[in-house]
Amino acid sequence: MKPKLILMSHGNMAKETFASTQMIVGDLANAEIVSMKAEDGLSGTQAKLQAILQKNGDVSTIIIADLKGGTPCNVAMMAMGTYPQLRVVSGLNLAMVIEASVSSLENVDELAAYLTTIGQQAVEMIELPELDEEEGFEE
Repeated sequence: MKPKLILMSHGNMAKETFASTQMIVGDLANAEIVSMKAEDGLSGTQAKLQAILQKNGDVSTIIIADLKGGTPCNVAMMAMGTYPQLRVVSGLNLAMVIEASVSSLENVDELAAYLTTIGQQAVEMIELPELDEEEGFEE
């Protein structure tokens, strides 16, 4: 069975990344969101995540959090002690969520490692190709 996916972020980043992924790949029935609001703090964010994890039960789950060391990621890491089937990956980006939703990997550790690689590969400085003067850009 494919692992569940939880996106966690400060503010609406997780919600909007979820919406953008749905625009590209369609319904994400296997994913949920924890959007930390300023007033949530640590305990409010823990309560939001705990509600999802309790509902999901003993299912393998990957959390993709926005920022290593930030409250959403720290809350996810703390939950790993209670949920041995839980894996946390930081650096939330659209490429990771798209791949998580279309990947056929069912092993939670393999999927977490794969998403880490995808996330790293998605970050790249884009440079204009060098063109001869005669080539130019086509319109």
